[in-house]
Amino acid sequence: MKLSSVFYIFLVIISYACAGNILFLVPFNGPSHWLFLSHFIRELLNRGHHVTAITGIKYTYSVNSNYTEILIDPPYDFSTFVSNDDVFETKYTSPFSSVKWLYTLGLDNSEYGLKNLNVQRLIQSENEHHFDLVISEQFYQETWLMFAHKFNAPIVTISSMGYSDYMDYANGLVTPWAYVPHLLLNFSDKMTFWQRVENVLLSLYDKYLRLTFYMPENNKLAEKYFGSALKSQGPLPRVEDMEKKIDVMLVNFNHAISKPRPSMPNQINIGGAHIKPKPKLLPTEIQKFIDEAENGVIYMSLGAYVKSASMPVEKMQEFLNAFGQLKQRVLWKFESDNLPELPKNVMMKKWMPQADILAHKNVRLFITHGGMFGTTEGTYNGLPMLFIPFYGDQHRNALKAEAAGTALTLRFAEINADTLKSKLNELLQNKKYYEKAQDVSRVFKDSPIHPMDSAIFYVEYVMRHKGAKYLKSSAIELSWYENLLLDIVGLCFSIVILTILLIFLLVKLIKKALSQTKDLKLKHS
Repeated sequence: MKLSSVFYIFLVIISYACAGNILFLVPFNGPSHWLFLSHFIRELLNRGHHVTAITGIKYTYSVNSNYTEILIDPPYDFSTFVSNDDVFETKYTSPFSSVKWLYTLGLDNSEYGLKNLNVQRLIQSENEHHFDLVISEQFYQETWLMFAHKFNAPIVTISSMGYSDYMDYANGLVTPWAYVPHLLLNFSDKMTFWQRVENVLLSLYDKYLRLTFYMPENNKLAEKYFGSALKSQGPLPRVEDMEKKIDVMLVNFNHAISKPRPSMPNQINIGGAHIKPKPKLLPTEIQKFIDEAENGVIYMSLGAYVKSASMPVEKMQEFLNAFGQLKQRVLWKFESDNLPELPKNVMMKKWMPQADILAHKNVRLFITHGGMFGTTEGTYNGLPMLFIPFYGDQHRNALKAEAAGTALTLRFAEINADTLKSKLNELLQNKKYYEKAQDVSRVFKDSPIHPMDSAIFYVEYVMRHKGAKYLKSSAIELSWYENLLLDIVGLCFSIVILTILLIFLLVKLIKKALSQTKDLKLKHS
């Protein structure tokens, strides 16, 4: 047997010997979120770890004896908060209303999962389970951090949406609003004066809502669903305190598509972790359709939630009219078996392996809603993109890609056959978009370690050391005014004011003394 084979077997044995028992929390059942997070579950299982996942979406990869599923069934109905009709009518464009909407969604989704009988059994269990680590998605579900308190386990979170101000605060950072725009604003890091004004106002409003509405409601949920079950462990900690106990945050962020911002050593950038360097073979029909495309292929998907099949019929026809005039073939993810009459160069499927399609050498262009995952996959594969953003961070992702010179944006309300065809032809015929996309792709991939390997290293690091105190700053213990040195500024300001007052009083006393001396001299004379 070769030495390398022996070494590999040794590493596998060591890996399994050091396997951890991990509780993986995915209460939000957004399909794209689950698709992203399930890659981490699969990788952990492949490395010999035991994973118990609380999820609203069933794990469909190959069965593994190390995997246990606590299913939230029926899953949370996201459409109660946002309907496809409202999305296509672009009703979610105000960042101020979106902040309140996200917090309300998070609270509603969190409670829905916590009151599920399967989840309650785990909460009420006594000494039946042991976990070396709790992994939770960082997406408006802070109440669920109480599982780490219950099992006395360290915490790793995975932020599928990138960075946000509250993540900075939980790590002792003060977000520099002068050049870091709020997550929901489609501003670059080079903001105008009035953009900075809006950024400050929105960020303050977000902080106000979080302090006065969102976190108090999280604490109520924690008391309601964990309070009685964890009485033996003493008083329930505040959710805010559990947030500060997060050991490592794995963040869907890559400098090739996002501008630098301050971070702490326990905030690890893992943008592209879900992308495999070697794509899989495509389903036969799709593979043949792409392989035989002499002029290349355009791939279109509006994401896992926004359904193309739900768009107004007249808009759908505008897309088809534009596509029918192109020499390229078009693959369109269309979530219905009831297909419209299609041009010869268009294929529709309810599901498509997006990452593998985008990696095909014949794909020339990606039409996307601008979600973080699609944007990442398009960038990784060096494709020009046409963004059709609807809500959330999609507008900002579109802006960043346009600024990088790799994409164009078309508002859904502005779409007709002519505007769509014009944008597509510009992206296809002007080589600067492809060349720039290739440049950004090379930067994206240029890393000493694959993001998934980096993510798993830090997960295992936290388990090995039972936390990550060496990566955390003592700034988390400071109040906001101490962090900004406002107490020192206040002291200095007070000293200056007192000095000025003392000088003023001293001058006044001297003037009074001189005046009295002068009066005495006049009396004597």
